[in-house]
Amino acid sequence: MEGSLPANSGSGRDEGTVLGPLVDRRQRDIVDRHVTDAVERGATVRTGGTVPEGRGFFYPATVLTGVDDSMLVMTEETFGPLAPVEVVSSFEEGLEKAAGTRFGLAASVYTNDPAHMAAARDIPAGVVWVNQWQGGGPERLYEPAGDSGMGATGSRAAYDAATRPVSIHTAPSA
Repeated sequence: MEGSLPANSGSGRDEGTVLGPLVDRRQRDIVDRHVTDAVERGATVRTGGTVPEGRGFFYPATVLTGVDDSMLVMTEETFGPLAPVEVVSSFEEGLEKAAGTRFGLAASVYTNDPAHMAAARDIPAGVVWVNQWQGGGPERLYEPAGDSGMGATGSRAAYDAATRPVSIHTAPSA
């Protein structure tokens, strides 16, 4: 299915851009495959969900409802503008599901209950946002859990990950 590119999508260099392209066609195909799989298994697309026409590797912000654990979007890391929504019967069930995944890059919890905010600390993820998403600043340091990521990142760790220490030993020349 082809759609049109939303007006606020485009180059990250343009001030009006809210959502830029994915890194390449392969990644966009993964996102589209996850959406297609979910819809074929009974999920409903609430917004987005189609590859737009035109150049670039864009995919619109997409919300799916009616997802379950049989769907790729719930068993693989998508890394795209996709929000799968699964309704659970209690906050505790939600925590169990969050802890039961093999991934642990990040989690978001939306609640007004102080007890739920405190319980969110027990989610095994590198970053847990409460009542926000992508919060924090350059000082944020985290280490993903499970099969997500490859060691600590953020803050000083980001610098360390981008550099490689080298030791050089020299003998006196003769």
